[in-house]
Amino acid sequence: MHQAEEPPLMDLLKPIVRYVTDPLYLRRDGYVFRRHSRELEASQWFSAEALAALQARRLNEMLEHCYRHNAFHRARMDAAGIIPSDIRGPADLAQLPLLTKDDIRNAGPQLFSTGYSADNTLHTRTGGSTGVPLHVYVDTEAMNWKYAATRRHNAWAGWRPGDKVAAVWGDTDKGLHWKTWLRSRLQDRAIYLDTLKFSTERLRQFHARMRDFRPTVLMGHAHSVYQFALYCQEHGLRLPPLNGVITTAMTLSELERRCIEEATGARVFNRYGCEELSIIASESEAHSGLHVFSEGLVIEYLPTEVDGEYELVITDLLNQAMPMIRYAIGDVARKAGGACPSGRGLERLARVSGRTADFLYRPDGTPVFGISLLDTYIIHIPGIHQAQMVQNDPYRIEVRVVPTAEFGPQTEQAIQKVVAGEFGADVQAVVSRVARLEQTERGKYRFSVCNISRPRQP
Repeated sequence: MHQAEEPPLMDLLKPIVRYVTDPLYLRRDGYVFRRHSRELEASQWFSAEALAALQARRLNEMLEHCYRHNAFHRARMDAAGIIPSDIRGPADLAQLPLLTKDDIRNAGPQLFSTGYSADNTLHTRTGGSTGVPLHVYVDTEAMNWKYAATRRHNAWAGWRPGDKVAAVWGDTDKGLHWKTWLRSRLQDRAIYLDTLKFSTERLRQFHARMRDFRPTVLMGHAHSVYQFALYCQEHGLRLPPLNGVITTAMTLSELERRCIEEATGARVFNRYGCEELSIIASESEAHSGLHVFSEGLVIEYLPTEVDGEYELVITDLLNQAMPMIRYAIGDVARKAGGACPSGRGLERLARVSGRTADFLYRPDGTPVFGISLLDTYIIHIPGIHQAQMVQNDPYRIEVRVVPTAEFGPQTEQAIQKVVAGEFGADVQAVVSRVARLEQTERGKYRFSVCNISRPRQP
């Protein structure tokens, strides 16, 4: 892997952004952001014990805040018969109920703490797998912390203020104010490929723009970055030198990681986050799991019926405007054991496996993790460019395939063999050839879709 080189003509804007405009932009809230950045640069090297103590203190502060200033969470604590001092650490959080997405939608403004409203907070929105939007509001202090954490994690991938970025996102220009557009081009120094408008011509144009723009980092939705990398490989297109590739928003398979790294000549730094909480975990230069933003979050691991897979429940330690206590985010992950070779004491996830909504079911009600089935078997079958599994019936699995030239009867037979082996001989595999897989409103792909309730186990 190589470090990005400067083009023959020096990038004159980089030092101006790095040493002048970026520091001035970050001073809009005084020196708060700079202080947070310094603290996070230091705390990533704390021991696991020191970080646990920091989490416990911030958890206590957040619960005290909720009890005094947030009627919604106060009512939940009262109903559970506890006060903040009863929760001495993350292990005691199970005394409180989970906060679901429906809870957030139904509570609406009741989730605001005293003194906060939509007028003095920052709004984030996610469409979610159901298509029903989820609205969350974040106070400025919390957002400064989250932004500082994001920049710390960006630095792990070789980014520095003033560096150029090529981003593969969905719906990049929708509702973009001219000031935001200008900052994107001059301050953030980014070019975009809109994943909702993928086509061979747009992929070609984006490659040409990257060649001229010469970014330091490529980042975007994991599968969309993979699609771009695959296009470059298939057409023999070289990319300018990159320090790193940041993939996020979707599950990253090992096949996709290898393809991206081969096409770009740079290492992949996988990331996990969401609109509601911002950054959650990222790979460092050690590439030994994903480091959790432990200074700002507490993660609980609820066992699932799939060995080694845990449903994540996350408590935000920073957002006092709309506290997220025991948020059932709906994601499934594996824990990483042992210390990280990088020397950081931050908690680690081995990998984020997918969403609880990605579970498909055998007729007897036992779950099958659809994403893992695709990653491990189906996408390796010759003739498959992309694949999606959809379950509308306990005895029928539809496998939608974007085919390659190799697709034939043997492809369908191989798919049917995998489905029968995993779900049972009574389950029919129906293979449908499609021109493209549908995307969500944010340009993401869902590779495993379950539209049935879990069958009752005998």
